[in-house]
Amino acid sequence: MLNTEIPNPQKIEEAFNIIMNSKNQQIGKEADTYLRNLEQNYPYILISLFQIFENSQVYLNKFQALLLIKNVIVRNWVKFQMKDNLRIQNISEDLKNHVKDKILQFLGVVQDEKYKKEINLIISVIAKHDFPNKFQGLVNYFVQGLQTIIQSGSTNCALTYDLVCSLKVVQSSVIQNRNTAFRIQQVQFSQAIWNNLLLLWKNITQIQQQELQQNINNYSFVNNISKKLDRLLSLSIMSLNQEQDYQRKNTVSIHVVVGENSISPKKCPKTKVIVTKSKNFDSQCSIISGFSDYLLLLKLIIQNEWDDKRVLRTGLIGLVKTLKSLFFLREEQFYNKKLQEAKSEQVRQSIQLASQLFNSFFQENMQFLIEQLIKIASVPTDLSDEELIEQEEDLTIDDAKNEMQCPIFTICLICHDQLMLRFPELFIQKITQIMQQLINSNFNASQQILESFFAILGSIPKITTKLKVQPIQIQPILQYLIQKNTIQSQRRFAFLCRNYSNYFTDSELPQILEYARLLLSNSQDQIVQYQTLMCMKKIIICMGQNFDYRNSQFFEQIAPVIVKLLCNLQKSNILWPLLQLLENLIQKYSEINVNSMQILVKVIENSDIILLMKTKSQLLVGALCDMFFALFVSFPLGTNLSHLYQLALVLIDTNIDSKENNIFELLQFLIQEYDPASDNNSTGVLFNNLYTTHEKLFMEDTELNHMQTILRVIEELYLSNHIQLSPNIFNLLQEKLQIAQQIDCHDAALILKKSSISLLETIILKQYDSITVQYYQKIILFLIQELIKLSGGDQVDQMYYTIQYKNNILEILNRFILKDLSSMIQVLNSAQVSLDQYFTLWQETAQHIINRGNRKINVITQLLFLKYIQKPTFEKVSQFVLQEAFPEIDYDFELRSQEFRELQQQNKKKLANSKQTRLSKQFRNNFRKEILQEACLYDETFNFRSFFFQTIQVIKLIFYQECMKSSQLL
Repeated sequence: MLNTEIPNPQKIEEAFNIIMNSKNQQIGKEADTYLRNLEQNYPYILISLFQIFENSQVYLNKFQALLLIKNVIVRNWVKFQMKDNLRIQNISEDLKNHVKDKILQFLGVVQDEKYKKEINLIISVIAKHDFPNKFQGLVNYFVQGLQTIIQSGSTNCALTYDLVCSLKVVQSSVIQNRNTAFRIQQVQFSQAIWNNLLLLWKNITQIQQQELQQNINNYSFVNNISKKLDRLLSLSIMSLNQEQDYQRKNTVSIHVVVGENSISPKKCPKTKVIVTKSKNFDSQCSIISGFSDYLLLLKLIIQNEWDDKRVLRTGLIGLVKTLKSLFFLREEQFYNKKLQEAKSEQVRQSIQLASQLFNSFFQENMQFLIEQLIKIASVPTDLSDEELIEQEEDLTIDDAKNEMQCPIFTICLICHDQLMLRFPELFIQKITQIMQQLINSNFNASQQILESFFAILGSIPKITTKLKVQPIQIQPILQYLIQKNTIQSQRRFAFLCRNYSNYFTDSELPQILEYARLLLSNSQDQIVQYQTLMCMKKIIICMGQNFDYRNSQFFEQIAPVIVKLLCNLQKSNILWPLLQLLENLIQKYSEINVNSMQILVKVIENSDIILLMKTKSQLLVGALCDMFFALFVSFPLGTNLSHLYQLALVLIDTNIDSKENNIFELLQFLIQEYDPASDNNSTGVLFNNLYTTHEKLFMEDTELNHMQTILRVIEELYLSNHIQLSPNIFNLLQEKLQIAQQIDCHDAALILKKSSISLLETIILKQYDSITVQYYQKIILFLIQELIKLSGGDQVDQMYYTIQYKNNILEILNRFILKDLSSMIQVLNSAQVSLDQYFTLWQETAQHIINRGNRKINVITQLLFLKYIQKPTFEKVSQFVLQEAFPEIDYDFELRSQEFRELQQQNKKKLANSKQTRLSKQFRNNFRKEILQEACLYDETFNFRSFFFQTIQVIKLIFYQECMKSSQLL
């Protein structure tokens, strides 16, 4: 359970100071660990943190306290734990009330902007679950605060702005809750603040108009309040879905649109309201009043030139969101469905009028909109190569918070996409006319216009494919670009060929591929190289079996270019396509060419691929790890991939000190994949050298996730004979088990224990002939106590890791029982565990053993152990033990068949080679270990029949003794 102590505020503040000021990394790490432990396990740290925020004289400490308060609340506010079948909240109701009271004390009092922002974020987390009914104090704050503002007339002040900001944050948070009862509460709260909220909006708009008439700066204080109110009004009606709410929704629509139109578009300081408005058209259907004016306002914004580009950006985003939100009007069936769903004639008429206004506006203005967007969508000239590539790779607006920072070029292309999605036939007709005009004039237009037009042409195929309509024929455009032969035209040629590759004929594809190859060999421009490679990638896919992978010169030419770009570029959405191309080429050439390794060696020698493996970029390292995972599983196990192993090990050796988990996981994966017979153990030597070089790092790493993977890595290295058993490994096991004992989190402790005990089991299996119970007595006692501790029937008892851990324990103990039964009985006696108690626990746990070798050993050891238990227990369990033995005896007989054994091996090989199995990481079966575990299946030393018949004799003897006692009594 979580600790209920209140941590010392002074110690917490000392930890803050150490983290911010200490140059000693170890001390800083310890302070961070201390705070992390408090955050995760001490919910009452909230009380201490509030004390720091209120009393500390250090600005950064106060800010850190707020950040930590937020983290604790996010982690624990709605979570609970089970104890004695009771749900116990991580944060008690009393502590929650204390938190709410403290937060309310800060509202309207704290002046620092950073503090206010964090306080609002804390409020949003709490409000999402508790507002309004469980946070009545905050309800009163908003209701009374709005009432005071209206009565006092103090509209344009900081207090008003803070209240509106907090209210907007709360509404944004609670609107995500879809629970019906919760939404009813929201509606009730909205009703309580509605009138005053509307009055405040009117007052703000009036002040705003006065400021405009007096030419007051557009960035005045009142405009900031206005922007928040615009969004708040929309949020306040989002939860309204009943017919009686229609008037309120329509009122908001009228106020927002008409209110905007009352201010000259050229001077409009708060045009972001258009975005807010357009977001809510679909859900509200409140578009009767002002919708025509709204569309006209969008046109005016796009038509005019603006010194403040935010106005233009807002108009474009408004256009995009209008097209998106009213997309249901495109398909007749969806449109009719909307009409049928309308709950009143008024709403039905609104939809019909919206459809009429919407269609007539865009049909009449399509030519204007396309041409104006081409004019506006200028490609930025101040961007790096990487930024220019990224701009056209990702035509999305991330979210509402960042939409106003989105490039105008990107928004224009998205707007074109939406126009085409909504009016495909009309759009293609108009864009074709524009293209024909350019051809007829021999492309007599500014470079900016041409660039914008080509960019729009490039985005068309994805829409035509989606809508299953024919695209534009761009061959004349390609001919022009080839003749022009500038860097800019080369970029556009590759870009357009890449996007239109699905529409080229079988005879055109090889021609374009050859021209792209020449382009790649002659150009040093990174954008030309990237777009050409992506073009080649698409064309190779389109050519399918017609592409000749036996032509190694093609691979040898483009691989160095891919590697060079990977070394120079850093953006993830650029790196991944390049790595995927490199991965696919390596895979395909290796599958088809007999001398694939020689080709790969040549590529490595002629490129900077080794330098690429020496990167320290965490983004690129992660991508390369993913590439190696995908590459190796594309080949059957046992394939000679020595040069791929060498590359991967250079990457690991370079980055292992970063202690990133993906590096450790890749190392574990490579060892599991490697077959020493494939290259006469040359790669095995490299594994040994890597371990020897970094042994200290392996031994000293205490990060939980790393420790688990490192233990598995050492186990794999030991299983494959790449390292020898050493005292360091035993010390490591002892240290990790001690750490696991100190971890409060049950699951995390169990996973670390399981990894440790799994390694111990491997050691015992490999050293079975020389192990003794006396040498391992301490660990045996520990395992017995662990088994007893986990037998309490807790809810976690059936978790995967618990079952696996208990299996590992039992499998180790069974081996010792088989090795020296009498000594094991002595150990049980010394631990004050009765043989009957142990056997009962043993039998309950053994039902989850899956491995056939371990099951055989388990049944044999139980048969041996039976004669040592008391008569009542014997009578209770003997029949069950014998029943468990019968199927194992049958399996033992089946294994004597050569055909059966070969079939078993084929099935195991097939399972081992499956990609899903090989990529399962933590859950991948250890086939080397299985060979050790199942050695007993083929060893006559472990003869089932002899153990079974010995047990039968024991049962007969017991039965005979009972009969003799009975006869004597008679």
